[in-house]
Amino acid sequence: MTKSYDVLALGVAAVDDLLYVSSYPQSNVKVAVLARERHGGGPACTAIAAVGTLEGRAAYCARLGKDDLSIYIEDLLQQRNVDTTHIIRDAEAAPYHSSIVVDLEGNRNVFYDASMFVPLTPESVDESLVLSAELVLIDHVAEPAPTELAKKIRDLGVPILGDIEGHSESALRLAALVDHLVVPIDFASWASSSVSPMDGCAYLAQTRRASTVVTAGSDGCYYTSGTDSSISHCPAFKVETFDTNGCGDTFHGAFALAVARNFSLDHSVIFASAAAAIKASGDGGTKRGWDALPTLGDISLLLRSYPGGRHSSEVLNRIASMTLA
Repeated sequence: MTKSYDVLALGVAAVDDLLYVSSYPQSNVKVAVLARERHGGGPACTAIAAVGTLEGRAAYCARLGKDDLSIYIEDLLQQRNVDTTHIIRDAEAAPYHSSIVVDLEGNRNVFYDASMFVPLTPESVDESLVLSAELVLIDHVAEPAPTELAKKIRDLGVPILGDIEGHSESALRLAALVDHLVVPIDFASWASSSVSPMDGCAYLAQTRRASTVVTAGSDGCYYTSGTDSSISHCPAFKVETFDTNGCGDTFHGAFALAVARNFSLDHSVIFASAAAAIKASGDGGTKRGWDALPTLGDISLLLRSYPGGRHSSEVLNRIASMTLA
């Protein structure tokens, strides 16, 4: 069967209102806002926007209404070459609405309102849509975990990439169902009761899935495959950090695209790490939000600046083949 999409994303859309301050204050004080901006957000939504920006065949499905926030996020996705025709119209649904406070060092706190978010059910996602994708990306931020939806996708034989942040037993059950697990160190530490990202990766990799990846910010990421008992480390690319908001989601999207295009695990991790680094740099401190999502040209330029980097030339060759596809 010919696949219409590289990646189909099912999960949270968010509209993020960002407040930039010089530093985080103590409680009960007044702080000047340096800048105020609105951007698209949400784990699955940002990831699929990254896929579209990287010239992948991208589709997004969620329950959204006709309110201003729903229209805003759908328009942004379309600008990023994401197919939004599979969005399910629901007058009672809307994206998460988040207020995010970011300081000058890139630290952030997210205050989100999920009261209008209506999760997808297995019955609401057509089998034909799932089968049209090389890979399905599912996120989990808060309960309920989409375990039944993951079971349906698994039964259809389509690989699943899980972006899981929620700390719950159902989150662990969801993790056991996915073929590629990419989680932040916070989740790995909670699941494994260890502050070591290597130990966390080893613990999560006891489920012999195709790949397990733990991202650890400036420390890079730790990863392994289901056939390898050793844990590999990919250092983070050295860039001047401007804004880390959305970097993890960018990693997920780039990793998902690389897997869909049959990159090796090593190459997928390098490709995704480069994408996240570029997102963090904000194009030299000039762009934020989805405007800072990397292109294939951006990733190629960064990899060429690391001529001795492990596998850089091989990944550059893979990128060249993507642009010719």
